Amino acid sequence: MRRKVIFLVALIGLVAIGVGVFRMVRTSAPKQGVLKVNSEPAASIFIDDRVIGKTPYEEHIGEGEYNVKLVPDATTTQLATWQGKVQIYGNLLTFVNASLGETDFSTAVDILWLEKTKTKNSELTVLTSPDGAAVSVDTQGAGSTPLTLSDITVGDHTVSVDSPGFLPRSLKVKTTAGYRLVASIKMAISSMSATPSAAPEASPTAEIVQSPTPTGSVKSSPTPTKKVSGTPTPTGKAAADPDKPYALIKETPTGFLRVREQPSTASRELAQVKPGEKYTILDEQSGWYQISYDGENKGWISGQYATKVE
Repeated sequence: MRRKVIFLVALIGLVAIGVGVFRMVRTSAPKQGVLKVNSEPAASIFIDDRVIGKTPYEEHIGEGEYNVKLVPDATTTQLATWQGKVQIYGNLLTFVNASLGETDFSTAVDILWLEKTKTKNSELTVLTSPDGAAVSVDTQGAGSTPLTLSDITVGDHTVSVDSPGFLPRSLKVKTTAGYRLVASIKMAISSMSATPSAAPEASPTAEIVQSPTPTGSVKSSPTPTKKVSGTPTPTGKAAADPDKPYALIKETPTGFLRVREQPSTASRELAQVKPGEKYTILDEQSGWYQISYDGENKGWISGQYATKVE
């Protein structure tokens, strides 16, 4: 009898240990999300400089931030390569939809992803490049970018953005309770040479996509922008370059580059700098450079439109 009790206790102990090990292994296993990529025309997909396939593409991928590059297939017209950073979250979908043009300025790209919120409400954040674009939801005006709508109705909707000098974009999305859908939209400049197809529709899977309804409050309202007059360091031959490393502002579709309070397109705009100007780099973070734009105040500029000189 005593042996049976000891055997039973030992068996229970082994089962408990096995369950504990199983839970530890499952908890420690890296989370995966889904990356979906569409493009027009078809393109090869690189992640961190490693080719993974061609568009259309949809596969599970480990959670984290990746550098995604799209190289268009050979056509009669030479098209530009696009690359950008994409965030993958566990058990969620990140969707990239690109209309590749002859230049970066004529290329339009939509990146959509979900972020878990602490509430049961559904939210929508719309970011555009350039920002200040007018946003409408189901043909109703909702504000200008960067824009956040909170407590919006769950369901299918259409989000449209429009900005003078750029081709309009229209996305079909779907809101999900307890999540914030972030739609980051790079708009293509409007010109006779632009080749991207106008207003493509992006529609990630129903489980993780949000579609806004203007029932929430508009949290963001861009403040007046300070335009920096002159260049802290003149760029003529007689002028000395600033201390290295410094950022040389490149040409932009708008003719200026926005200086932001934080290294994010959702952050408040502080000022504007012009192509050809040079600013000493004070700090770097995730493809952004911190500069002193007027000799006193600091802000961040996107490395997409700045060349680092060392």
